[in-house]
Amino acid sequence: MRNNLEKAFSFIDNKSDEMRLLWENICKMESYSYDFEEIDKVQSYLEKEFSKAGMETKIYDFEGSGNSLVASYKGENVLPGVAFMGHVDTVHKKGRFGENPVKIEDGIIYGPGVLDCKGGVVVGFLAAQALKHIGIDREIKLVYSGDEEIQHSTSLGKGADVFLNEVKGFAAAFDCETGFVDGRIAVGRKGGAVYKIKITGKGAHAGNEPQNGISAIKEAAYKTINLEKLTNYDGITYNVGVIKGGTVANSIPADCELQIDVRFRTNKDVEVAQKVLEDITNTSYIDGTTATLETVSLMHPMEKTDGNMRLFELVKRSSLENGFVEPKECVLGGASDAAYSVMAGVPTVCAIGVRGYANHTLEERAVISSLEERAKLLVATVLNMPKDFK
Repeated sequence: MRNNLEKAFSFIDNKSDEMRLLWENICKMESYSYDFEEIDKVQSYLEKEFSKAGMETKIYDFEGSGNSLVASYKGENVLPGVAFMGHVDTVHKKGRFGENPVKIEDGIIYGPGVLDCKGGVVVGFLAAQALKHIGIDREIKLVYSGDEEIQHSTSLGKGADVFLNEVKGFAAAFDCETGFVDGRIAVGRKGGAVYKIKITGKGAHAGNEPQNGISAIKEAAYKTINLEKLTNYDGITYNVGVIKGGTVANSIPADCELQIDVRFRTNKDVEVAQKVLEDITNTSYIDGTTATLETVSLMHPMEKTDGNMRLFELVKRSSLENGFVEPKECVLGGASDAAYSVMAGVPTVCAIGVRGYANHTLEERAVISSLEERAKLLVATVLNMPKDFK
């Protein structure tokens, strides 16, 4: 096994310049979550690179959404496969990073998606090539989404289904999402959803006939207070983040809309939260108001499982054996597609992409050398994986 590991590490070192250039190139291709054309350009570019490297590829073409891309080295399929996951959509509109969106200084790369999650996309590809180079008896698969940052809302959940279907029956999945400078690895994540409650009252002149009006904003205030008091910081949290209502100060507002962020730790919590929101929506605190509930987007939680912990311990052992930073387990508040590999019954770890910080900001950056480090960690973990691991 040691000979194979050294051979794989040597392959990664020799591929370093090529893969760093690929990383830079796809980050220059800005791919905001709602810019479907640009997302698809990135996926097409990657598909060509994966094909040149001998991988079988498949694009899931979603109308009105960024596409998903799957690529694999199938091998002999003697043992259950291993998946490396990620996404190519980013959170800022094209142009926000200036005319030259990517820059490199003192071993750091700056730009849109360098950390979240295009660096991780390249980590997975590099690790897959290294494993193919040494020859292993598992299928190695890459699964890359085009609408992760918006909770698969534009693909109407089909982007999530890709993960559920493509990794089913695999031994392990590694979500090459944003890695942390201190080396933390996620074994669980909260899920998140956005809901809208639209409230209808009755407009009236606030001076001449206020008694004839029914305030939708007042109803919204009651709903906000009664919803947010149910927040449990160790369980489900509710946040009314946006309120839109009324037209002018001297009119009783006939309409109001609440936009609500909900976070949960388990899939059972999703059902509980849905019921709570339905009850709040259907309760009229101000007589004469009505309301409707809409689910805008939903990302399920990555539940912390025994399988995840077994895989984490394998990652930790592999990291220490090869002189990398000792990883600590963590549970994160932000959602990711690791939720769906766990829902498929596959042991999963997340936040194992390139290391850096300030993702989702205009200061996003990543440590360039962590590209090779994380690829080597993935390879070492897969090689350390017992044949009966599941």
